[in-house]
Parts: sequence; structure tokens; C-alpha cells
Amino acid sequence: MEGVTLLRALPDCPIAILRVISDDCHHELPDISAAIAADGSLRVATLMLSFLRRPLAALRLIRGSLRGLKALEQVVASLFLDGTKTDSP
Repeated sequence: MEGVTLLRALPDCPIAILRVISDDCHHELPDISAAIAADGSLRVATLMLSFLRRPLAALRLIRGSLRGLKALEQVVASLFLDGTKTDSP
């Protein structure tokens, strides 16, 4: 997906791509494809309508995204901060 563009743009650079899956196969997520414009910008009103149509699915998407972000933060911290804990006391 996004990684292919990066690999093509920087063919001579060593690149590692880490993807986090933030949802499972047991629930459908809201269709937000119309909320993303061709230039990659977010159509906020369209996103809100999609979330309002499927509120439980929207909550699952948000919750999963936050869990995925936390996992990515932990991986980056362990790679670049020598495992330094990033959570504040």
C-alpha cells in the first residue's frame, strides 16, 4: 500500500516497513473509503456521516487504531530509545 510508493521513491535506501493490524476478522468496520479524497486529504463531514451510520463499528475502528498506535509507539521506543519506557508515571 503506502510502503510500495516509499520503496519506489527511494530505491537505493534500506527501508524497513512495519504494519500494525488494528482490527480483527470478527467485526466489520465502517466504510470510510469515501472520506479519503484522491489527494489523501480527509473529508471530515463524510467521515462523520459514516461513523454515525455505524456507531459501534466506528468505536471499534477508533479503539483498534488507538491500540495499534500504542503498539507502534512501544516498538519505536524499543528500537530507538534503547527500551526506555515512554509512559509517564
